[in-house]
Amino acid sequence: MGDYSIFIHNWTEPSDGIHGYLSRFLESGDATFQHIGIWTLLQLLESEDKKLIGLVGKSDDIVDMIKQIANRQIESDNELEDDDEGEVVNLAQRCLELLGQGIAKSHIEG
Repeated sequence: MGDYSIFIHNWTEPSDGIHGYLSRFLESGDATFQHIGIWTLLQLLESEDKKLIGLVGKSDDIVDMIKQIANRQIESDNELEDDDEGEVVNLAQRCLELLGQGIAKSHIEG
C-alpha cells in the first residue's frame, strides 16, 4: 500500500482539488474523459485507504455520476465504440462495488 495522504489533503483544494478533477472528467459527456475519470477513481478506491474511500463515498455528486455511467445502456452500430463504452460501464460498476453500492442496474432490472 502506498501513501495516499496527498489525495486526501488535496481533495477539494487547490482549484477544487481531486474532487473537482474527477467531477469534470465524469460529467464531460466524452467517453475518453469519462474513462480517464473512472479509471482514476478506481485506482483511488483500490488503494484501500479508508479515509480516501470515505471522501469518495460522501461525494454524492461523484457517486451519482458513477451510477449514471454504470447504468448506461450500450447502443452503437460501431463495435469498437461498444467495447470502449462497455469498458467504462464495467469500470464504473467496479467502483460502485468498492464503494459498497453494488451494481445499481440490478435494482432497476429486478
